[in-house]
Amino acid sequence: MRLVRFQTNNIVKIGALKENSIIDLRETRARLYIEKGLKIEEASQKAKAEIPSDMIEFIEGGEETLSNAKESIKSIDTEKVPGAIVHKLENVKILAPIPDPPMILNMGNAYRPYPITGFTIKPITSLVGPEDPIIIPKEITDFGPVFECEIAIVIGKKGRRIPENQAAYDYVYGYTVYNDITDYGKQIEGRFDSKIHDTFCPMGPCITTRDEIDNPHELAMKVWINGQLACNSSTREMQQRVPTFVSVPSRTLTLLPGTVISTGTPAPGRLKPGDVVEMEIEKIGKLRNPVTLEK
Repeated sequence: MRLVRFQTNNIVKIGALKENSIIDLRETRARLYIEKGLKIEEASQKAKAEIPSDMIEFIEGGEETLSNAKESIKSIDTEKVPGAIVHKLENVKILAPIPDPPMILNMGNAYRPYPITGFTIKPITSLVGPEDPIIIPKEITDFGPVFECEIAIVIGKKGRRIPENQAAYDYVYGYTVYNDITDYGKQIEGRFDSKIHDTFCPMGPCITTRDEIDNPHELAMKVWINGQLACNSSTREMQQRVPTFVSVPSRTLTLLPGTVISTGTPAPGRLKPGDVVEMEIEKIGKLRNPVTLEK
């Protein structure tokens, strides 16, 4: 399932992204119970208990919550249900899939033959969603900002000292598109603030659950700048694998549900104010953000 947070009528909800529409998971669950004979109020209360409106709570619900959502979707005809259940993309705003992750861990080096031994942390204030602007700060170096298209891992359950083998996938809830905006001038200087500016962590449009991706190391990756193809790559080029990115930080700290872990990029590229950057990873979706200069 491709899970999204979306806003409609000033209400934030969780839905399933399906082609050019979003299915409201809680409303779909309530409709299923109404069709089974429950009264509207009772159906609504049961749906509220089974489909959280908070993404981290949804993730913490594990397989049970996900199964409830899948069961509900299978029960409806998306062509016939009311607009309150199935929304056209142009009628809603898609938000960052997790508004307040417990941690955003920056790791990198997936595409280089070097061992991964550590990580840095991005603040929550750097997180933005699809269509939100990437704001270039006044303190940017002459080199300018750089985009980095990465597949990010979303942790599904609490874990510490997770083994660096196939068992690590048990802690993976899903994957999302992650743009690791970086001031390369500061990074070259070894400064800690090269990646932590506000808006330097665009993420989305969804979390594709692990069961939808058989092999995260076989996904096409593309980036467009102002409509021109700037990167055409694949996660098959990764020389470091998902279990490593899950295991290494868990040796230092406890990973919590909703934690996001970046993996690195095969091909960074420069950005400037006025650009529009779009990045797409197969089976996940396309993340689009305009670039502006801080006023």
